[in-house]
Amino acid sequence: MARSAHRSTAAPGAVERTPVELTVRGEVPEEAAAYAVRKVESVLEATRARALYAHVVVVVSQNPAQDQPVRVEVGLDVDGVPVRAVVSGHDAFEAADLMKDRLRRRLVRLRDRERTRHRWTGEAAEHEWRHGDQPRRPESHFPRQVEERTVVRRKTFALVPLTAEEAAYEMDVLDHDFYLYTDRETGQDAVIVRSGMQGGVDLGPRDMEPPTLSEAAARERLDAGGEPFVFYLDPASGRGRVMYWRYDGHYGLISAE
Repeated sequence: MARSAHRSTAAPGAVERTPVELTVRGEVPEEAAAYAVRKVESVLEATRARALYAHVVVVVSQNPAQDQPVRVEVGLDVDGVPVRAVVSGHDAFEAADLMKDRLRRRLVRLRDRERTRHRWTGEAAEHEWRHGDQPRRPESHFPRQVEERTVVRRKTFALVPLTAEEAAYEMDVLDHDFYLYTDRETGQDAVIVRSGMQGGVDLGPRDMEPPTLSEAAARERLDAGGEPFVFYLDPASGRGRVMYWRYDGHYGLISAE
């Protein structure tokens, strides 16, 4: 059962910061939800990140077969830069602890980027970008019947021209499994993908043309293929789109403006 979002306030005597908004979905104990908020506040305090906006969502899955049924997602606006961390856990307290570590690493990486712009770690193979964060387990989605599925979230963005390496960095800070961008060299819309459990990023061959599909055809391909998303071109605009599985078994759609 969903509850409306509310705000958490900082402890008396603490430095005034932007309140952390909280949304819970499902049966989440109040003490567990408050624990997640405190973890976000402690990370912001420790990293001295100037968050203009902070929102934590705690969701308990209705799927009894899911090994890690609790999902915690944090979204921040740090001086105009979006930062995101998503984790799953066996319970809300475990997920909040995992979220704290993941969010801290992302904020530290963002701070380092302002100093050095990019930081490479390890040896990267061809078409792969390595990062210092531990990869999260692939997220399972609710086994919703095909006839019940619908596109419940749509986002349209004006894509910024980037190199593949820059796009990989943006994907990492946002904690996404893929990232839609315009390739600075070719001028074409492209997508990069997080490559499995090793934490690398598949930059992909640039000469591979994505298919041109209708939204209905993209849904059919997503249902039939077993992949987490489908990258395709809109037949009307010729711009890139990504249709993907959401954790609730529905679809999400990201479109280039």
